[in-house]
Amino acid sequence: MSIVYKCLFYSISILILLLLLSCLDNKEIAHEKISSALLTQVNLKKELIEHPTEERLNLIKEMGMKADNLENQLVFIHFKQKLAESQVTELKNMGLILHMDSWIPPRGAHITGYIIADMPVDALDELAKKEYIIKLDTAERVLEPQVGSGPQVE
Repeated sequence: MSIVYKCLFYSISILILLLLLSCLDNKEIAHEKISSALLTQVNLKKELIEHPTEERLNLIKEMGMKADNLENQLVFIHFKQKLAESQVTELKNMGLILHMDSWIPPRGAHITGYIIADMPVDALDELAKKEYIIKLDTAERVLEPQVGSGPQVE
């Protein structure tokens, strides 16, 4: 096969790949950023708002979730770098309360930094679509001591 045909073949292959990638649902790509725990908690809160039951409320409390304001979810938002002012404004306009003093920058093996934010439960999908956001995770959980997980002193 001549070099011209090889170049043409590779060019067509790249165009097909780009076409396929452009056809992917943005929502599907955005949902890859959302941890399963966060998605579960947000869905539970939405269900409890729509159909309040004592059983759902107890489940939320047992999971360590905040039950005092079901309209919001405490989240970790991961970024590659500290937010620009325009990004901060954009997130605030979506109804997020950013705890900027909680910023932890990327270090060593941790390629993303993160902040803690209060997010309206209805903003999750829109938030996940932001290109500068790498990952979203819940900050509402029961924390327990990790006894026995580290080196033991005898």
